[in-house]
Amino acid sequence: MTRSRDELIRDLTQDLTPARRLAPARTAALAWLATSLLFVALATLATGPLRPGVLGQLAMEPSCALDVLLGLVASTLAILGLARLRIPGRARGPSGSIPALTLLAAWVALQLFGLFVEPSPASTLGARALCWLQVLLFSLPPLAAALVLARRAAPLEPEWTGLLAGLAAGALPALAMQLACMHAPLHALVAHLAPVLFVAGLGAALGRLVLRRA
Repeated sequence: MTRSRDELIRDLTQDLTPARRLAPARTAALAWLATSLLFVALATLATGPLRPGVLGQLAMEPSCALDVLLGLVASTLAILGLARLRIPGRARGPSGSIPALTLLAAWVALQLFGLFVEPSPASTLGARALCWLQVLLFSLPPLAAALVLARRAAPLEPEWTGLLAGLAAGALPALAMQLACMHAPLHALVAHLAPVLFVAGLGAALGRLVLRRA
């Protein structure tokens, strides 16, 4: 004896639970950005002071203000890109990553430009020991939070999504070190911004592991 269509549908759906409604991409991204900024700021201040005179530099030297702006916008665009990539059909991996990668490239270019205009030797005022390690360590909780944010949805391109998670997470402590550690373009490239590339690569690898659906 065959079951009726209504009975079949009821049997197939009786154990289903309603899907949790996702927060809008912009809301999710801004929530991550606010909490991650707070964490990185507290972690940075807990391990040492800001560089002496940094507030005056921000007010008087346009390059310092641009430095901060590029780092912050790079992280913001990365987490916005992740928030869109986590929802199928909202964006594609390469195109969704271009804005954040472009800002990161501009940030690197600013340091390269500084190599030609900064006086030599650079001041070591405010230098922090193992600042590159602090960039890596301070990026790990925001990276984990970004991956959780992505996993709550259904990203179809886990590597690109993970790369954006790493870029967003790594840019914030790199920016913090630009304010807390010595102001020197070569040092910034090697010890502050290079770790961002490592964290982005780590994010891509982790994305492939934890965001891929069975």
